[in-house]
Amino acid sequence: MKLVLKLSGKVLEEERWRRSLAEQAADLAGKGHRLLLIHGGGKQLTRYCRDQGIPVVQRQGRRVTDQATLEAAKKVFGALNGELAATLLSAGVPAIGIAAFDGFLTRARRRAPLRLVSPTGEGETEPIDFGMVGEIEAVDPRLIQTLWAAGYVPVVSSLCCTPEGEILNINADTLAAELALGLGADRLVSLSDVAGIYLDPNDPTTHISTLTLDQARGYMRSGVLLDGMIPKVENAIRVLEQGIPSFQVMSGLEEGALAHCLEGRGGTLLVASSAERPERP
Repeated sequence: MKLVLKLSGKVLEEERWRRSLAEQAADLAGKGHRLLLIHGGGKQLTRYCRDQGIPVVQRQGRRVTDQATLEAAKKVFGALNGELAATLLSAGVPAIGIAAFDGFLTRARRRAPLRLVSPTGEGETEPIDFGMVGEIEAVDPRLIQTLWAAGYVPVVSSLCCTPEGEILNINADTLAAELALGLGADRLVSLSDVAGIYLDPNDPTTHISTLTLDQARGYMRSGVLLDGMIPKVENAIRVLEQGIPSFQVMSGLEEGALAHCLEGRGGTLLVASSAERPERP
């Protein structure tokens, strides 16, 4: 199985969770699964910027990246990439750390200003320039395929670049979705500190265990999903529409999370239709 695993910065923050995930990855790789790990680092970047006196600016949950923030991202994401690769190596996983622009893995352009719905709820919009943030124009999966064929497990940081060589920050969820599509992955898994999708994040009884594509579209239209769930479900809808069989949102802070993922349990499993919904143990 080709598994694309997106790890949030929160999952990577503590060594014990990095080590637990590395040991689980070693087990999966030993069973012949091909793994691609993609990591964010938003929490670490925010903390570093505040420690350095760099303003942290977000608009409707999306980071605005100026030059100082980009330089900070290069340092923070590079450090996270090295730490994760080293932890995987210590567990016997032949990991190799790269950025999303290495080997023309992705080609990107700078994001044009976006018009977002005004928080007044009156339907007004405002153009927002998010600065040095990238949008992926193309994916070339050959680098990952070559590394897989040689027995390596790639670990990709969320930095891309333009054809002119300008390095840009990029949303790790979006990067994971694009790479999963380019590789024809069997499953895309988003691992964070959230144990799936909830209609109300403050009410554990509203957890959704399985969700079809039509149901996900309905939830997006109704506006019941909040904050960090929105980009995850948006990406899930897009990859399911384009042929990825399943997308899973689950907590990486649980023992055996990756094993549970392969069994289709834990978190929220999104599938194209009810006919593809697996039986839950």
